[in-house]
Amino acid sequence: MEPVRTIDDLENRGFDVEEGIAMCAGDEDIYMEVLDAALEEGREKIPLIRQLYEEKSYERYCIEVHGLKNAMKSIGANHLSEAARTQEFAVKENNLNLVDEGVDALLTEYQQVVDALEELMANQ
Repeated sequence: MEPVRTIDDLENRGFDVEEGIAMCAGDEDIYMEVLDAALEEGREKIPLIRQLYEEKSYERYCIEVHGLKNAMKSIGANHLSEAARTQEFAVKENNLNLVDEGVDALLTEYQQVVDALEELMANQ
């Protein structure tokens, strides 16, 4: 896997950088700030989401994946945003089998996003 040294390198990790910048009023500096915030949040949210799932705290889990969906959309991590959306609606529809099937993939992908952002920030 190619290293992430610039925001353009995020494209190789599945980010839609152009969309992310557009979501930040077209300002690359704001985008970098949002990416940094997403990194910090991810470090906290990954263990929290796993804990909520393991505790079967589905209402709170739903709230967290809803927030994840929006946060990832705002940085152009659209695939993760869509995975979070799937989890959110699975909980709302009480389709807990779908939640069970998707939680590990969701958290693995979230960790990959955090790892990519850590690489990026280390090179700034």
